[in-house]
Amino acid sequence: MEKIIGIPITLHGTKFLCASFKKDEEEALCIYKGTPEDFIKEDVIVRIHSGCVTSEVFGMDNCDCKWQLDRAIEIISMSSVGIIVYLPGQEGKGNGLFNKIRSFEFQKIGLRSADAYEMIGLPSDARKFDFAVQILKDFGVKCIKLITNSPAKIMACVDGGLVVLERIPIVMKNPNQSIKQLLENKKIYFNHYIN
Repeated sequence: MEKIIGIPITLHGTKFLCASFKKDEEEALCIYKGTPEDFIKEDVIVRIHSGCVTSEVFGMDNCDCKWQLDRAIEIISMSSVGIIVYLPGQEGKGNGLFNKIRSFEFQKIGLRSADAYEMIGLPSDARKFDFAVQILKDFGVKCIKLITNSPAKIMACVDGGLVVLERIPIVMKNPNQSIKQLLENKKIYFNHYIN
């Protein structure tokens, strides 16, 4: 695994450090606060975040990804120790940007995103979180408080040898109708906690 670590950045007025990791075809960007000594000693607040260019760059309002990322930055800003592992290659539930846009055609006719991916011959969720867990362990992290609504992310961390002490819910207040439907779909298809 190749890595570049310790680059100072400022987000929303808060000083963070930035790191980038690469292994084979996978890449990740990490935004973090704390030192390796902190990560070993303390319970680290963590967000594993799948890239979503349609929401985070273009502001599509049928997705809560940008809001979740901003909320995770806010939570970690208030802590002395925390890491966001951003996985840009997991666009479209791991099916890629092209296939995400392809799935929109089926969503336009009323299919849910999970069904739309299956209609084009892809898994409803192809993401894996092993690389994120490997990165966290490379930082020296052992015990985490995970910002997530996803049981799959919790299981990936536990299966990878991390101790998940707490799940920090990430709940949007007053979501629009599209996001309400999205959250309901996440609950139905992926057993997400939505409250």
